[in-house]
Amino acid sequence: MRDFCVSVVVTAYNAADYLGAAIESVLAQSRPADEIVVIDDGSTDASADVARRYESHGVRLVQQTNQGPGAARNRGICETSGDLVAFLDGDDLWLPHKLERQIAYFVAHPETVMVSCLRWRWDQTTGERHIEYFGVRPGRNLARENTVRNVIGNPSMTLIRRSVFDAVGMFDPALRWGQDWDLFIRIAAYGPVGFVMEPLMIYRWHPGGISHHRGIERLDMFQSIACRGIARIHPAWRRPILYARRLSWDQCDRAAYAAQLGLSRPRRVWHALIGLALFPFERPVSKTKRLLRSLLGEETYTAFGRTTRAVMRRPASKREGLELP
Repeated sequence: MRDFCVSVVVTAYNAADYLGAAIESVLAQSRPADEIVVIDDGSTDASADVARRYESHGVRLVQQTNQGPGAARNRGICETSGDLVAFLDGDDLWLPHKLERQIAYFVAHPETVMVSCLRWRWDQTTGERHIEYFGVRPGRNLARENTVRNVIGNPSMTLIRRSVFDAVGMFDPALRWGQDWDLFIRIAAYGPVGFVMEPLMIYRWHPGGISHHRGIERLDMFQSIACRGIARIHPAWRRPILYARRLSWDQCDRAAYAAQLGLSRPRRVWHALIGLALFPFERPVSKTKRLLRSLLGEETYTAFGRTTRAVMRRPASKREGLELP
């Protein structure tokens, strides 16, 4: 079995409250990393001090002025030399067998250029945890599907061959959001992407995460990244359907965000209606529910759902009494 040299790039920006646990999750791997570098992207908190505590364990700290997550990951790629490169955001965690499982996948599938996995989503405000699934159904083309929406995940889930960066480039530092998706679109077009179909990392959601700021600008950027990826799909006759599917997802996301911000009901309904009308064949139940939420409002929709579920749980003989004569 061929062995690999594995480099781990941990990126941190004002992640002092989370960074120690993140680093320890790398040090606890059943297959140890060969080198670990922490890129402190201009933090104004104690992130650098936290990273220094682990220097005796072989963790190297590199500090730079704040340039954003894409530039921080690129710096980490340049600061390391392993055959395989893994990324970990400073507020995420790895499960102990993450590297071992993904390296085994590379050994079993030597044509693969990147391996991802499933993840736990852990809401730091409510404590709720659930598994999030990625990848595509058998028979679906991953490179095409990944232009409609990110089906690969986030950098903390991946292990990537270093040679890939020479072929497709690195993270685009000009993108404030979606640098990972933009890169994954290029990688999926370049070569096979594999998945270990078990959760191997924990995504710790918290309000301070960069992915939750300035939502409208973020959605605009996601749409731009998707359209740029779809424009490179061949044959060209596939593009109109991909554009329609992508715009449908985008409008549903905008309806959800409009509800979150408490924007006007007509605006919420418009986005939800367009999302359903553009491509009703994909996730029709979810899109219909989003439209109903927009029409009724969250409180009325939730109350309606509770009443409906309560009625459906009653014995059939009691439900019959509710029917009109």
